[in-house]
Amino acid sequence: METTITQTTTPFHFDDSKVCNWTLPEGAIARLGRGSVSDMEFSPDGQYFAVGSSIGLWMYQLSTLSPIALWETDRGSIHGVTFSPDSRWIASTTLHEALRVWDIQNKSCIAEMEFKEKRDRFGITKPVFSADGERLVAFKEHNKVYVWCPRTGTKMREIEIKLNGTENETINGVYPTCFSPDISLLAGTCYDHRNRTADFIALWDMETGEQVARLEWSKRWGAICFSPCGRFLAAGSLEGKIHVWNVESGSLTASYSDYGDAQMTPYYPSGGGLIATMVFPSEPKIEVWDLERNEKMVTFEKGSKQSSVRFSDDGTQLAYTDDGEIKFWTKEEPVSELLPSIKGHTRTVSSLVYATDEKTLVATYWGWKALFWDVPRRRGQRPTGTDLPTSQTLYLYQDNESKIYATGGDEDFLRVWENGNSESIAEIPIHEIKLTQITGSEAFAPTGNRLAGTDRDYNIYVWGYKETSNSGDEKETWKLHAHLTGHTEYIEALAFSPDAKQLASISRDKTARLWDVEAGEQIMELPLTPPSGPRQYRSYDRGITFSPRGDLIAGGQWGEIVLWNAPDGKIFMTIPQPEGNQRPITLCFSPCGEYLLSGSWWQGGLQKVPIRLWKVATGENIATFSGHTTDVQCFAFNPDCTVLASGGHDGVIFLWDLKPYINS
Repeated sequence: METTITQTTTPFHFDDSKVCNWTLPEGAIARLGRGSVSDMEFSPDGQYFAVGSSIGLWMYQLSTLSPIALWETDRGSIHGVTFSPDSRWIASTTLHEALRVWDIQNKSCIAEMEFKEKRDRFGITKPVFSADGERLVAFKEHNKVYVWCPRTGTKMREIEIKLNGTENETINGVYPTCFSPDISLLAGTCYDHRNRTADFIALWDMETGEQVARLEWSKRWGAICFSPCGRFLAAGSLEGKIHVWNVESGSLTASYSDYGDAQMTPYYPSGGGLIATMVFPSEPKIEVWDLERNEKMVTFEKGSKQSSVRFSDDGTQLAYTDDGEIKFWTKEEPVSELLPSIKGHTRTVSSLVYATDEKTLVATYWGWKALFWDVPRRRGQRPTGTDLPTSQTLYLYQDNESKIYATGGDEDFLRVWENGNSESIAEIPIHEIKLTQITGSEAFAPTGNRLAGTDRDYNIYVWGYKETSNSGDEKETWKLHAHLTGHTEYIEALAFSPDAKQLASISRDKTARLWDVEAGEQIMELPLTPPSGPRQYRSYDRGITFSPRGDLIAGGQWGEIVLWNAPDGKIFMTIPQPEGNQRPITLCFSPCGEYLLSGSWWQGGLQKVPIRLWKVATGENIATFSGHTTDVQCFAFNPDCTVLASGGHDGVIFLWDLKPYINS
């Protein structure tokens, strides 16, 4: 009998006060949020639940869902977590570093698997323990399998697998992969990078590295798993299909299809059978099916379309991510609309604004709803419908009078809201002028009456609000004010001057420009030297902002920050960036205008991404804060400039103490 569990309307709030000070970086007062989820795992004994997050490895007591430890914060970005069969240890791996094994009871790292060659650190898959716990095995994306002793970290074996394609096949990589229960076989999807397609699933013998079977399968993304007996292999796709093969004969034994656009993930519970989770990108729901019985077990209606899903080994418990929560369902227990959950694992922080009460920090997140943080109490909750819309992805702005505005959109309109009013104050159609639908790519004027956005042809549009004597719909008073042309490639950032009469832009066409919004024309091109040397990772990313007085414009690009005098466009100062700080994209002046903050975006070799505080008059770097594990997205000063809030792509907000550096 199928059960449907719908999303509840229970207010979303959570208390981070107990964990906000765990393993803080130097200079930080608190951390709000627990980082985005990369991997999840139930312990075999049912005591623990592990979350590999963007900031580290979280351990929860499964019976209470209470956090008991946060490890790996020195590296962060945990991509794979695996419990040992006896639940004594847990292994974790990151994208760009080695593996570590932790003793759960002693809360200590007992082994670290290092790589002598830097290139070997990339593309390591989720590690797997052998059934006796004496070996830890992982596959390197291209063609190596490593076997370690988890007690000591000693490498026991290194196996090179042989990639055997036909004459017309080029195998560039193998993903996803899985090991048979006895670690005697490795299965992996072989694909061609150039065509971004899969060619087949191969099986390799772990003693010899020789390919022993080839299974026809053309789905590049998905999931594969062996049955507990090792006799069968199941593969799921993103297009509503699962195939099952007999491993020994290589013959297809079962095929399950016609599930629409579902992302199919097969599971073999230890008790037998084959079940699958189906995540539907076109609608916010998850279905769980018993495939062998062709029976739908449960449907979860969610608040978001994207989800990660994980079953316990015995198939009796399921965890899935939904709108900042990890929700838990237990098979055959009384069904409740209010599922047990872990809250606080949020996605990328896109914008931050301090409210006038000096205690509330408003934050928005990619693909997710806003949060109102009670900063003194370290508690977060969603806004009500009278504060901001609760069903939109938003980007925040603050005007000269400290009013908070939000922009957001859908397929039809770009909208503007004022905090405290659930009805939008502007609705701008986007079809006719091909506006980009990336929330945050627009700019809102500090005067509260202008909005700028870009289209896919690199044009800039500015809309303005004018009061009229008519008492009609306020939305009708927002009209197109200017159409600005000149850029020839993607426009990275826009910024209004404090009086909204000028607009600055910076683009991948290697130019920065200053526009007269009133006249609807370009004033000048700001001097900008293209980065020298070989092309670096995303070296085209750039940022731009105006100072509070409107006298300076700051632009960030690979290797430097440029300050221009706004009146004449001449370079006031160029600040070369040190190694490890070469993508200073996120820029923000202090309210007094005497200081400039730069937040770097991630680049190769960084474990923590720096935030630097510069003295504008001299270009001196007077403080550096390092806590985010990837791109710094946004900043907000508290009203008296004693605390800085920084939001990152890692999904957390750090609060930094500025009292030693800024004279308020």
